[in-house]
Amino acid sequence: MKVIIIGNGVAGTFSAQNIRALDKEAIIEIYSLENYPYYTRIKLPELISKQATTEDLIVFNEDWYKNKNIKVYLGKKINRINIKHEHIFIEGENEPVSYDKLIFATGSMPNIPSIKNVVEMKGKGVFTLRNMDNGLEIQKYIEKKDVKKGIIIGGGLLGLELAKQIKNCDIETTVVEFFPRLLPRQLDLDCGNMLKDVIEDMGIKVVLSAATEEILGDDKVKGIKLKDDREFEADIVLIQAGIRSTIDLAKQSNLETNRGIIVNQFLETSKKDIYAVGDCIEYKGQTWGIIPACIEQSKIIASSVLGKKHIEYAGTIPKNTLKIVGIDLTSVGIFDSEDTEQVGAGWEIMKAIDKKRNCYKKIVLKDKILKGAILFGYKKAFSYVNKNIESEVNEQEIRKILELFIWECSNCGKEYDEAKMDVLFNYLPEDWKCPECKGPKEGFKKRINFF
Repeated sequence: MKVIIIGNGVAGTFSAQNIRALDKEAIIEIYSLENYPYYTRIKLPELISKQATTEDLIVFNEDWYKNKNIKVYLGKKINRINIKHEHIFIEGENEPVSYDKLIFATGSMPNIPSIKNVVEMKGKGVFTLRNMDNGLEIQKYIEKKDVKKGIIIGGGLLGLELAKQIKNCDIETTVVEFFPRLLPRQLDLDCGNMLKDVIEDMGIKVVLSAATEEILGDDKVKGIKLKDDREFEADIVLIQAGIRSTIDLAKQSNLETNRGIIVNQFLETSKKDIYAVGDCIEYKGQTWGIIPACIEQSKIIASSVLGKKHIEYAGTIPKNTLKIVGIDLTSVGIFDSEDTEQVGAGWEIMKAIDKKRNCYKKIVLKDKILKGAILFGYKKAFSYVNKNIESEVNEQEIRKILELFIWECSNCGKEYDEAKMDVLFNYLPEDWKCPECKGPKEGFKKRINFF
């Protein structure tokens, strides 16, 4: 059997690896538009500041492919597929390549918002960062043009990581975010505000609730103009406003698509013997665009391609970590009551804000099932949350690991539950009184049955 995979990102490469683990005889070929073997996109921002080289980013070199007996063809663009005869056609080559099973692992591309002059200014100071060549191009532009001021449009994970590396290039850096908080897909408003303070303490300016209307400049970028008429100067503008699935080839091949390539629980597309995996797929109306989803899907697709349909895809719980030195931040699953359809119907939120230590802890439960969490500046609970997400948890255990106490008035029994209050008990003013009996603060004791 011959399996062809289009794309050698994390989804395509790990699919090949998992197929090989299950079948030593299958012919596996990977075709990639890029000129590099599999590399990690996580470190792409470090390429710009030269904290990492192209060699540092490469995960699997040529020997890895040889040892796995996987053929990889780099710099190859697939421009047509003949589904009836099971052939792919490569740009610039006359002979088609046959397959028995075909996997789309075409990934995603940067989303470019509708901004005046953005297309005209691409390459003249406007860039996106999605692959190795993008990173090298940005790096060279900064050096050649002696860039002094930079703007990042988008305050998501990659936008913030990119902002830190631009700042590391001694460039005055500003992050412009459309939503009223940073990381709008990973954080609630409270934690978003705390993160903003930390980012600004690093010397990076943050502008929220800001819709960019126009890129200013002619032969080169001069700045941006917001819809409220504010203007910001810049020598370079980096757009990191999310991603969208790469589905052009799939649409051209008459596969069923929407925002992504539509797949079933076995990651099969609408055409026989054609599958899809990673950022390019849509399952039950949802797309993911995160590495954990790619890795999880790659295991399922390997079984499906080989006819062993005993593993079904059920979606992937979002897990995101901000990779900036000095910041410990992880968001898992459902993180805000806005994400729940029936707030109060079995839902419970436990949280603590410790501004003195830049620490934020939040747990979301549904009928004692751990549904999500935000952990900022508090690494102790990372492994616990990852291990127990979507599992039933014990409240006593949660309180212990998060250090969320219940204090009880020794006079009247009134409780002060830190998991439900805005201020930790120890940070209350010394003259604070019991709201029930007006007893002194020192009259409260920790509830020992939780520890």
